[in-house]
Amino acid sequence: MSAYSILAKYYDALMGDFDYDGYFEFIKGRLSGEGVDLACGSGEMTIRLAKDGRKMIGADLSGEMLNVATLKAKKMALDVKWVNLDMTQIELSHPVDFITCVCDGVNYISGNDLSKFLDRVYGLLKTDGKLIFDISTPYKLEKILGDNLFCEDLDDVTYIWSNALGDGYVDMDIDFFEKIEGDTYRRIEESHRQYTHSVDFIKSCLAKWQVEIYDGETYGKPKDKSKRLIFIATKS
Repeated sequence: MSAYSILAKYYDALMGDFDYDGYFEFIKGRLSGEGVDLACGSGEMTIRLAKDGRKMIGADLSGEMLNVATLKAKKMALDVKWVNLDMTQIELSHPVDFITCVCDGVNYISGNDLSKFLDRVYGLLKTDGKLIFDISTPYKLEKILGDNLFCEDLDDVTYIWSNALGDGYVDMDIDFFEKIEGDTYRRIEESHRQYTHSVDFIKSCLAKWQVEIYDGETYGKPKDKSKRLIFIATKS
């Protein structure tokens, strides 16, 4: 089964500890005008940016995730354009003021493709345009997630998440046990791969940008054991 086909249904519940509000407060003053939120998922950041007055496009590879995002925006009467696409192949009819990619989207791009992706984004931005993205750090992927097993029992679904650390990536296999009726469940499997990217490698890919890097939990100076890093890159 394709990634996020079942996860979309429970994504927001499983991501309940992700600090979307704090993240938004940290970046909102840097962004204005028209923007694209890549790997937008269920639209949490896209909707916050749109609600705060920006003209937004939300793009994601998962149609199921976009369905969730569309319903949210419709309930809020927000005019957001949702596009189903692979973010590494994004094309726009005109340059935009900013592009965001929140919550690990860049970890889904291999090292061989990352430089090409960032060059593509560079060409889609106006001069002085902003690219804001984050990564799960090598420390998190290798020391916290890699070769470990996680599970959680929610009201309507239980999941078992097992990871296998490879050379420069982590493979994630998730088994969902979705409650159907009474004590009846159905099992659904999903698989994901996230790539590890060092700060030095990302900085080398951003050589023609002006770059700031922040800890993704404190929004302050990065630490050796930062689990998430936020990159704010400005097109020169």
